[in-house]
Amino acid sequence: MLFSVMIVKLSSNLYIQYIYSVFRFIFHCNIFYIVPLICKNIDTNFDTIYQFCIFVYTLIYKQMATVTYYLRSKTKNSVIQMQLSVSKSLKMRNATGLQINSIDWSDKTSLPKQNNPENKNLVSDLNDLKNFVLKEYNQDFAAGVLFDSHWLKKKITTFFSRVDIKTDDNIVVNYMRGYNELRQLAKSKKTTDAHYVTLEDKFSRFQKFQKKNYVFSEIDKRVMFEFKNWIMDDLRCMESTSNRILKNFKTILYDARGNGKTIHPQISGLIIEEVPSIKVFLSFEEISRIKKAQIIGEDLLHARDWLLIGCYTGQRVSDLLDMKKTKIFKKTDSDGESFMFIDLIQIKTGKHVSIPIHDEVEHILQKYDGGFPPLFRGSTLNSNATLFNEHIKKVCELSGIHQLMKGRIYNDELKRNEIRETAKYNLVSSHICRRSFATNFYGDKRFTTPQIMAITGHKTETTFLQYIGKTSSDHALNTAKTFREIKNQNRQAL
Repeated sequence: MLFSVMIVKLSSNLYIQYIYSVFRFIFHCNIFYIVPLICKNIDTNFDTIYQFCIFVYTLIYKQMATVTYYLRSKTKNSVIQMQLSVSKSLKMRNATGLQINSIDWSDKTSLPKQNNPENKNLVSDLNDLKNFVLKEYNQDFAAGVLFDSHWLKKKITTFFSRVDIKTDDNIVVNYMRGYNELRQLAKSKKTTDAHYVTLEDKFSRFQKFQKKNYVFSEIDKRVMFEFKNWIMDDLRCMESTSNRILKNFKTILYDARGNGKTIHPQISGLIIEEVPSIKVFLSFEEISRIKKAQIIGEDLLHARDWLLIGCYTGQRVSDLLDMKKTKIFKKTDSDGESFMFIDLIQIKTGKHVSIPIHDEVEHILQKYDGGFPPLFRGSTLNSNATLFNEHIKKVCELSGIHQLMKGRIYNDELKRNEIRETAKYNLVSSHICRRSFATNFYGDKRFTTPQIMAITGHKTETTFLQYIGKTSSDHALNTAKTFREIKNQNRQAL
């Protein structure tokens, strides 16, 4: 029974510290004769031994705790150091962060000379710090806290209300780091995660540029727009990109507020305007011109076929160039009629889509023995996607896709993207496949929006309409046109 009680007692750091310190004192003082005397008079009661240990520890250490100050160097900006002495073998030292000219330091008093108002205030601060540390020591001693230099550093930091710029989550960039770590643990979307990691990186660089560590209460409209301008001017990003970053920043700020942080009241009223993006797609007429164009060169011919397949299957380039003959399946309906489909799991979303094979796609597959065109000379899917981008620009140029329109073009002089007027083929990229499919078939009344979304993989009609550049107003106009057609049909029936 006594043994089990001892084990429980010793499992606490408090008990270990008391007992270890007492018997260390006994060893150093060479007073081993006291141990049998203790045990003889307490009937081997462990609690009594424990109480005796507390008494001796308190007598030895608590009464001896003292605070002194000293300088480690003799310079104009010497940092004042603190030493907390608990015993000969337990002394803790740490910098206070306060500075003084060593000429104004008194070695006799271990304090600043009181020869000017500034030094008098410094003496007052040091005395207040001393009293605070001793008070905290007494409280933590009673609570069984173990003392070391980290304990002293923490108390000095607390006294001056300082923050640890590496860990304090009131500092915005530290909170962002923790937010991103939680997103990874939650296994959220990798693409969305990447946006928040980008935000953390850019804001960290902005802080270095500003030579400041921002806390939440300092992030007001002015700081937000300074950050936006820095993104556009220094990082050469477009306004649409900087606005997206600011929207993600607002999300972080609201999340922090939900976790008890105080954010600036201006943030609630901060409106980040949507910059209309230019939606580039190929119409059915342009697709027909591409199909009929005289193209020379194996790579360009294969690129044209992939482009046409993409415009009739509505997939991202990662899924388009990953299409294989093994992904083609035949499905039969309840009437016994068979149809051919391309079945795949979208790489970005993990969503399963089943794509009916359009006649135009079937004609191309027949050229390759029922399979798909070969890829290019890239060693990876990404490198092939890059080559595909280059080739289809040339294909569209040779097909006469020269209409002038505004779009995003890279300016070599400014080293950034900008919106300006250019020939349409310059604006063509692999994503034109998916957007062309969605836009063209949305305009065909024979297809419902859910039918198209089932192929593109969009989850909501709102995001689908945003993707093709349609608004609720466009939707209302289409409905109005349908009403008018019904009205005209009814009149003809009469």
